[in-house]
Amino acid sequence: MQAYLVISQGSRWTDIFRLQPEIQVVIGRSSDGQIVIRDDRASRRHAEVLHLSGGWVVRDLGSRNGTQINGAVLTAEHPLAEGDVITVAGCRMTFVLDLAKAFGPAPVPGSLAQQVSSEQTVEIGQAVPTIVERRAVSRWTVGQAALASTEGDSSFLYRLMFDLVSLTSASSMAQTALERLLGRIGIEAGGVVLLTEVVPQASGAPGELGSAREPAVPNDLAVPAAIKLQSVIAAKQASGQAYHRISDFLVQTVVREGQALLARNVQTDRQLSLARESGQRQTSSIICAPLKEQQQVVGLLHIYSSLNERMLTDADLELAVAVADVLAQALLQQRTREQLNETLATSRRKIDWLERELEQHSEMVGRSPVIQRVRAAIERCAPTDATVLVRGESGVGKELVARAIHLRSSRRDGPLVCINCAALAPTLLESELFGHEKGAFTGATERKIGKFEAAHGGTLLLDEIGEMSPELQAKFLRVLEGQPFERLGGNKPIQTSVRVVAATNRDLEQAVRDKEFRADLYFRLRVIEIEVPALRLRASDIPLLAEHFLQQLRGHAARRIDGFAPTTLEVLSRYSWPGNVRELRNVIERAVVLGMGHTIEPDDLALTPLIPGLPTPLGSAESQPITAAPFRPMTLDELEREHILATLEAMQGNKSRAAMVLGVERSTLDRKLKRYGK
Repeated sequence: MQAYLVISQGSRWTDIFRLQPEIQVVIGRSSDGQIVIRDDRASRRHAEVLHLSGGWVVRDLGSRNGTQINGAVLTAEHPLAEGDVITVAGCRMTFVLDLAKAFGPAPVPGSLAQQVSSEQTVEIGQAVPTIVERRAVSRWTVGQAALASTEGDSSFLYRLMFDLVSLTSASSMAQTALERLLGRIGIEAGGVVLLTEVVPQASGAPGELGSAREPAVPNDLAVPAAIKLQSVIAAKQASGQAYHRISDFLVQTVVREGQALLARNVQTDRQLSLARESGQRQTSSIICAPLKEQQQVVGLLHIYSSLNERMLTDADLELAVAVADVLAQALLQQRTREQLNETLATSRRKIDWLERELEQHSEMVGRSPVIQRVRAAIERCAPTDATVLVRGESGVGKELVARAIHLRSSRRDGPLVCINCAALAPTLLESELFGHEKGAFTGATERKIGKFEAAHGGTLLLDEIGEMSPELQAKFLRVLEGQPFERLGGNKPIQTSVRVVAATNRDLEQAVRDKEFRADLYFRLRVIEIEVPALRLRASDIPLLAEHFLQQLRGHAARRIDGFAPTTLEVLSRYSWPGNVRELRNVIERAVVLGMGHTIEPDDLALTPLIPGLPTPLGSAESQPITAAPFRPMTLDELEREHILATLEAMQGNKSRAAMVLGVERSTLDRKLKRYGK
């Protein structure tokens, strides 16, 4: 015997649910139920209707607001009789055995009541255009238990997943998923579209029925301006037919609710059918499923059947939701791969640019014999892992030499880490070199890796190595000889692979004699020694360096700079450059920023005050004719001694000013004066 629940809201019936003895019908707010009531007054599992040996009964499932039967509160299991009305949160469900009686005693021939009394129970009430089903998830996406019970469809979805992964474009993925779905269901037409803008889904209004059908479509709903079809990325039509986009109302509904929907008998409804255009074929039913990313609708998969095809069913809707989920994930992964590839390409371009810039800034400018010897030494030692000691006055470019060694070595893809040993106190320097554990000392609030760990696989430049304390020199020597080390406050041995390049402007030999520097460390560092000459010893390179720095710095000026005046290059070449290449660069930058003309004139230079015994800059107020002094052969140490003493005399004995002019630390000047007996 057939039994039905005629569902109504207010004064209008909304749906007819056919009861089957083998199915227990759960009524409530949960989307897992057979009749879903979207009303906050309804519990998730509110009531149930089931068939027992004595007939159909209704039970309340411990709901908050109770279930009514014929207006009275249901307190126990109630046998259902013809005409009984079950009420849950304002939704009325009339139990009937004869559908004709549910619509009045004398149905008019051809009316809806006459239609529902026919044998076509599956199509009951469907002459009215309506959205008959909504679904947010598919049972194939819930868990493996469901998959085990639907082996045919699950294997279909698995094969689809594997096939989509092998494709490289969004359109090929969408076309494959669409054709597989249409072939599985047995209809001919559908499409996949993307939206121009991701629109957050909104929840349904209270009191709205979900899978318990909704009959009427509001005519006053407009499509939000943000929702527009961007592009059709896949389409399939019957032979001789053109693609027709889905209606704006369906787009709006799916995006707003975030659920797939099934609509039937849509050929007479302008909102539910496809957008009307010339040549539009008659459509009988439509499934529209959202493509989601993080709960936001970014596209739609839709399929539709024509009047000469079968009506789409709930099972078709469930499979379409599963295919849409698979396709959405595949599209997301494909877009993620594209973004990753684009990011990698951008990073590669940046790295290439930085490497070119680094090589440019590591370029040793000059053609003098002394700088050629430095280049040759770099080329010979760079391919090895030998420790290099770079020596020279402050500002000559010792770090530039270390960078050139790194870039020409097999470790060029590793890091180049630099640390100035004179800039930190001994305890802080040890922490910087070897790292520390959390709580190793006051202020150590977290673990920190040291420079040796940071430089693993690359090169570590230790500038001002002569200023390292004797206590730290012993630990550094062990690490330099390949022994593991421990972080401060730690007990775990750490082994690294680092090439060490040390730099100093200090007389290490004298420091060893004075017991200020360990002799064993000195010999370990001095495997390869590169002496970088002072700028005054390669005066022929000064014009080349000046032009090089001008090319780098001309962008800092708000005017066009054509170059140097001839007299300017002469001034630069005759100056003693106590600050070496660093001072030259600073002088050029100052002239570029503060100069006024299109060429750099001598007046634009702000050179250090004249040191007695050395050439006077041209254009200076103290400019005097220069008479070449007789050449007297002398060693570099003798030349340095005379230069330092002359500078100190020019500064009237002020050691701080003399150290600033010479471009060295005050402590370095004191040591040199002590060595000279001053």
